[in-house]
Amino acid sequence: MSPAVLPALLGLTLVLPRVQALTCQSGRAMAVRNTTELPLEWTVGEMICNEGWGCQDTVMLIENGPQVFLVLTKGCTQEKDQEARITEHRKGPGLSIVSYTRVCRHMDLCNDLSSTVPLWILPAPAVPGFVRCPVCLSTKGCESVTEVTCPIGHSHCYNGILKLRGGGINSKLRVQGCMSQAACNLLNETREIGSLSVSEKCGANGMEALTCQSGVLVKVINVTELPLEWTAGQKDCEEGWGCQDTLMLLEDGPQALLVLMKGCTQKKDQEARIIQHREGPGLSIVSYTRVCRHEDFCNDLPSTIPLWTPRPPAVLGSVRCPVCLSKEGCESATEVTCPVGHSHCYNGILRLRGEDISSTLRVQGCMSQAACNLLNETQEIGSLSVSEKCGAKGAQALTCQSGTGVVVRRATELPLEWTVGEKICNEGWGCQDTVMLIENGPQVLLVLTKGCTQEKDHKARVTKHRKGPGLSIVSYTRVCRHEDLCNDFSTTRPLWSPPPLAAPGSVRCPVCLSTEGCESATEETCPVGHSHCYDGILQFRGGGISDTLRVQGCTSQAACNLLNETREIGPLSVSEKCGAKASRICEKGIVMQFEKNLAKQPVEWDASTKVTCGLEEVCQETLLLIDVGSTSLIVGSKGCIKTETQNSQTVSIHSGPPGMLIASYTHVCSSNGCNSARSTSVLLNSLPPPAAPASGDLQCPTCVQFGEVCISSKHITCPYGTTGCYKGYISIKGGGLTSALSIQGCMAQSSNSLLNHTNMIGPFHTVEFPEVVNKDPQSGAAPKALQNGAAPAPYLAWVVGLGLSLALWCGMTTLLTLFPCDS
Repeated sequence: MSPAVLPALLGLTLVLPRVQALTCQSGRAMAVRNTTELPLEWTVGEMICNEGWGCQDTVMLIENGPQVFLVLTKGCTQEKDQEARITEHRKGPGLSIVSYTRVCRHMDLCNDLSSTVPLWILPAPAVPGFVRCPVCLSTKGCESVTEVTCPIGHSHCYNGILKLRGGGINSKLRVQGCMSQAACNLLNETREIGSLSVSEKCGANGMEALTCQSGVLVKVINVTELPLEWTAGQKDCEEGWGCQDTLMLLEDGPQALLVLMKGCTQKKDQEARIIQHREGPGLSIVSYTRVCRHEDFCNDLPSTIPLWTPRPPAVLGSVRCPVCLSKEGCESATEVTCPVGHSHCYNGILRLRGEDISSTLRVQGCMSQAACNLLNETQEIGSLSVSEKCGAKGAQALTCQSGTGVVVRRATELPLEWTVGEKICNEGWGCQDTVMLIENGPQVLLVLTKGCTQEKDHKARVTKHRKGPGLSIVSYTRVCRHEDLCNDFSTTRPLWSPPPLAAPGSVRCPVCLSTEGCESATEETCPVGHSHCYDGILQFRGGGISDTLRVQGCTSQAACNLLNETREIGPLSVSEKCGAKASRICEKGIVMQFEKNLAKQPVEWDASTKVTCGLEEVCQETLLLIDVGSTSLIVGSKGCIKTETQNSQTVSIHSGPPGMLIASYTHVCSSNGCNSARSTSVLLNSLPPPAAPASGDLQCPTCVQFGEVCISSKHITCPYGTTGCYKGYISIKGGGLTSALSIQGCMAQSSNSLLNHTNMIGPFHTVEFPEVVNKDPQSGAAPKALQNGAAPAPYLAWVVGLGLSLALWCGMTTLLTLFPCDS
């Protein structure tokens, strides 16, 4: 069956009969030449146009010192006739640009411009000035440019990128040269030259801006229409952004849902990844994601073929379920007989969110288990956010605004505003809004949490916990159920108005609001009546927030009671501790690296930020090394930890040579910035010197994979003394990481546990799922799965194609946008 072509992204173009159609000259060219070669001439081909179409000529000539760049496109066009027009977009000396355009229909081959003669004459010699600039015209790069003396009056050096699109041309030109003005406006606001679209970007890094395929599609189809193909539009990305492909295919009996997103992204590059979130028969879900930066339009997935192959007929069981995929409702769903092993009827709602996608889909079908977990805990698929709600009344569940943020701003920036995401709540739950604003001299802290709640409804409530001048605290809380997205509080305006000027007193206090530390706090004169200097720590927990704030400022009383005994603000729990020793500043960050020989060669381990720890927390730094021989992985975390041990340093070898090496380093300390190791040598220097064991007779596949199942493993001859081939998985949670590791390799010990049943390594909570330890990997014997073949629930959640998820702080990057955080 040939693929059905989807016209959804670009639309259809109807080709009309070619009756009395014109024949036009046709061709395109781009070339950089020396100006001594001008004038240039060319010959082109011919093409028959659609009826009513005309012939077009477009030529652009950029002269730049000793070089000239020619762009030429000829062919058919729907544009109106236009007499030959020569436009001087920028006049020399220095950089000069001229174009020629024409549209004609009076006879065949009327677009007959064949040389640059009408556009170019030999320029008069220019008087040299005093400024020297690099000069370059190149579609590749300007690393080996030469400098020239600019003409008098041209005292600015231009450095930019021209993007040329249309008429069969899709190219970037790097331009450097002499200009009379300091502006990124080489073409004097020109955006269209005949069939060419031109755009411009300046600066040394302009070349890094990509153009990506762009488009979105959400469509329910019949499975008989698969495989599908599509074409997409295009979009110019921001500098440094990449191109992304996201495709999700949900198959449900005779129907399938296709969700497609293409465009620009700030995410890191990621090779093409296909994940089977749920395998059929019955309901099945598969996705494809990719992020790339190596060239324009690299997000070039054109069809569902990599994801989908026709399924063999399933053996039918005895259970019948309604089957439905619909954006509207499932009142007219039809029943089907489910495959053997699929004895549960799924009934739920999927919410899909992403750039230009906001859709809710009702799903009914056959499942192998009675669970509201269609996507196996997946919340993100590429640029797509997905959430789920089950039950016959699922459609009645509220949708609430959802997001969290903790941010410090200058008081001059108030009032502040924000936007957030959305979340489908459990049936019967309401929507909640909680905002707290702390004003402290020139600074303010905003704490915001929105989402679902089981609390009873209550009207909007504004509470002044501490009144200024000096330190002041006000909060807003609300719970509602009367409509979707009713927790729509979006600005600090109801909480804040500019305070009247306060008379200064005689006491001066350091003033600070910071999640990192107050070493550089400035002193301010306190208002009259505020003669005490507050110094304490506030800790916020709940509603998706876990943050600690250092506070210094002016108060009217000497007490550690900034919030006037308040302990709960909406879903937020707040606690307080005062005094200079209340705070502890630790380095914070994660490291993750794949490489060969990480057990021998140390790598850098610098923290990205600093953090103020909680009231009972100390600093920690932890490394976990996994070396399977052919490759190795090291994962590290720096930050805060709550532990009974205040100061300790431990190196553990969980699995030692011969065979795989699994080792860890944990350092816990109680002084500011004490978790300051700068390389992984703190672990490697404590390991025993590696021996060179003799080779044995056993061969095993070796692999360590982060977030994916090992598929293409490398086989090695195991060292003497190994007893079997290990295959399994380790889940890691904590320390800023949430991940699943797939591991294969040679094993020395008789136990089937690589970690010797260790479940805590510093902040890392670890769970191991050894799928098989087989003493003869060539025997073909079936793996001995855990629990008599039934994988445990955590195994399903972590391993079955879910991929890697970094649990980064979910909050504000700016106050203009809040990202949803599902707790």
